[in-house]
Amino acid sequence: MLYGFLTEEQNATISESIENYRGLAPTLESAMGAVMLGHLYGWRVLKLVHSPATYRKYEKILGLKFEDICPERSPKSKRSLGLKIADRLNSFWAVATGKKKVPNKSLLDDGAELPEDFLDD
Repeated sequence: MLYGFLTEEQNATISESIENYRGLAPTLESAMGAVMLGHLYGWRVLKLVHSPATYRKYEKILGLKFEDICPERSPKSKRSLGLKIADRLNSFWAVATGKKKVPNKSLLDDGAELPEDFLDD
């Protein structure tokens, strides 16, 4: 079993996707790591960490949607600076899609402070 937090069926899908994968090993490794990061921090953090194209590419490689295998958030999600800012702005999708630029939105740091100018356009 690859991931103990996934169902047998989900693990089988990922295993089959890995067996059939043709491409660069670092890309596969990153997709597999995204599953773990998504499990630990939630798919919303994955949306902030990866571009929309990369997020979709990893889902295609794995044969599963992150929203189906990862929680939306987890207790660890509060470490995400980007998620803190998106929540404060009440505009997650604008931050996730890059419509609202947020420096260091991928930063995971318990002590990260919101930048003073994060509301500036």
